[in-house]
Amino acid sequence: MGDDELGSAAHTAIDSSNVGFKLLKKCGWKEGTGLGASEQGMLEPIPTLVKKNKRGIGADKTKKKVEVQKDLLDAEMQNNHDMQSKKKKKQVSKRIRKMREEEERMKEKEFERAFFREFWPDNV
Repeated sequence: MGDDELGSAAHTAIDSSNVGFKLLKKCGWKEGTGLGASEQGMLEPIPTLVKKNKRGIGADKTKKKVEVQKDLLDAEMQNNHDMQSKKKKKQVSKRIRKMREEEERMKEKEFERAFFREFWPDNV
């Protein structure tokens, strides 16, 4: 990340008017010593950086328009493929349902034919 993207970092120790400084003093911390049980911790606060762009925290550089368009096209193609896949699944399930319905109708017809043959023979 370049200097044009980030503000200057504060690498100096906090002064006695700082709220954090006052809280640390209340807890028994002594100025000039590190944090921790054996005072082995950092002496200065972690430097902060101010972002001056709208990119994500981990972004190093902007994508070129061609890359963005390619990514959008890939996403659109994937979405289109997913929709076609869903459509095919829907068509297949509809076909299966129709086949089952037809099979049920055939079973009912066969039952009716057997029933009529049993009770109304043709030779009567």
